[in-house]
Amino acid sequence: MSDTRGRQLLPGQTSRVHVYDVATRAARLVFASDTVLVEAPNVLDEHTLVLNGNGDLWLLPLPAPGDDTVLDETALVPVPMHGVDEINNDHVLDPSGASVVVSARNGELYRVPLPAGGPTEQITDVAQALPVARKYYLHGIAPDGSSLAAIVGDLSEDGVWTTDVALVEPTSGATTFVTRDEHPTDGCSFAGDVLVYNSERFTPGTAQLVSLRAGSSDPVQITADDRVNWFPHVSPDGAHLLYLSYEPGVQGHPADHRVELRLLPGSLVRGARIAVLPETLVALDGGQGTVNVPPWAPDSTWFAYCDYPVAG
Repeated sequence: MSDTRGRQLLPGQTSRVHVYDVATRAARLVFASDTVLVEAPNVLDEHTLVLNGNGDLWLLPLPAPGDDTVLDETALVPVPMHGVDEINNDHVLDPSGASVVVSARNGELYRVPLPAGGPTEQITDVAQALPVARKYYLHGIAPDGSSLAAIVGDLSEDGVWTTDVALVEPTSGATTFVTRDEHPTDGCSFAGDVLVYNSERFTPGTAQLVSLRAGSSDPVQITADDRVNWFPHVSPDGAHLLYLSYEPGVQGHPADHRVELRLLPGSLVRGARIAVLPETLVALDGGQGTVNVPPWAPDSTWFAYCDYPVAG
C-alpha cells in the first residue's frame, strides 16, 4: 500500500472498524490498523464490507458472529479499478450488489464491478460544467438503481463555492439539481422515494437533517437542536434513521472530533409527527470517515462504522 495516497493516520492513531447490532445495542470490533486509515464502510453482504483506504477500494471479509478475531490490514482484499487513479470516501453499492459507484479525486463518478473489480465505467463528465469547476460526491443510489443522489460542488468563475443536492442519471451522467441555493448541503441518500440529507437551510451555520419527498421543492426539517448533524442513513426496512452528530459550533464534517452516532425512528423521514429524543448509540473519536455513506446491512439488523482513536 502506498503511504502517499488518501487520508493518513496521525502519530499514535489507530483506524478501526466496528459492527453494531441494533437489537442488542452492542458493538463488535472487527478491524484495527496503525498503518492504514480505512473509511466509510458499505455492507456488501453479511460476510463482507467495502471500504476505501490509501486512495483505493478494498473488501474486508468479516469474522463470523461470535468470533472475537480483530483483523488488521493484511485482511484487506484490493478491488482493482482500471481507469480510476484515486478515490475518496464517497462510494455507494448498487442495489444489485454487482457494482459500486465511487467518487474519484478528479471529481468524476465511476462504476466499479464487484467483487473482482476490473474495467470501470465513467458516469459523469465534469468538463461539461464549464465555465464552473465541478466535482461530484456520491452518497446514495435509488432502491431500483434508477438514480444517483450526489452532492455537486461548483466553483464559479468569481470564486464562489456551492454544494447542492442533485440526481444523476446513472448511464448518461445527466444531472438534475434538487437544491440550488446558498445553503450548504451534504450527505444526501434515499429512503425509498424520499431524499434525506443535511442542510443549513433552516439554521444557517448549523447542519440539520431534512427530508424531501419526490416531486416536492419544500424540504421538511427533521432535527432541530444545537448539535451539528450529518450523514443521515435510513435502514433498508425504513425503521431507523442513523446519523452522525458533532458538538455545537463545528463547521463542516471534520476528522478527529468527539462525535456521536445517533438513532431516530425512520418514520420521521416521511413526515411522521412524533415527539422523540434521539438515542445516542456510540460516542467515539471520528467524524470524517465514520459513516459518510450508507453503512446498513441489507437486513437492517446491523451497521458498520469507523473510529480513529489516538493513544494517550
